[in-house]
Amino acid sequence: MRRTLVRILSSLALLAAVGGVAAARDRAPASGDADVAREIERLEQQLVAAIEAKDLATYQRLVAEDYVAVGAAGEQTRAQAIEAYRSGALSLPGLKIGEVKVHVYGDTAMISARTFGDRVEQGKTVPNRVRYMRIWMKRQGQWRAVAQMARPLEPQ
Repeated sequence: MRRTLVRILSSLALLAAVGGVAAARDRAPASGDADVAREIERLEQQLVAAIEAKDLATYQRLVAEDYVAVGAAGEQTRAQAIEAYRSGALSLPGLKIGEVKVHVYGDTAMISARTFGDRVEQGKTVPNRVRYMRIWMKRQGQWRAVAQMARPLEPQ
C-alpha cells in the first residue's frame, strides 16, 4: 500500500512539474503566484527550523498526517519522522537550506532546495548534504507538506 502511495505521489509530482513547466511557457505567471511562492518559502523555512530545533508542535502543524518522505534509506512517514526526532535517533544540528526554488500550480506547490548542516543518526555525525523536492498542498485553506523526495549529494 505504502509503495503504491509513494509511486502515485512521485508520479503526480513529476507530472505536476512537467505539466507546470509546459503551462508556464504558455502563460504569464498569475499575479498571486509570486505571493504564494513567498508563502511556501516562508513555511519551508519554518519547517526546516522546526526540524533543526525538534519543535514537534510546529512540525505537526506544517506536515500532513499522510506525509511520506522518500530518500536513499527508503520511505519515512510523518509518524516515523516524529518518533525519530522525539527519541533522539535522528537530529539535524545546524540545518539550513539554500538554492531554494518554488513552483506554484494552483493549490499545489513544489519547492526544491539544498541542505547544509549535520546529520546525527544513531550517534554518528555526518555532513547533511542533500538536494530535495517537497510538495505542498493547500487543504482546507491551509498549506501542508505532503511529500518529499531527497537524494544525497556527493561529498565535496
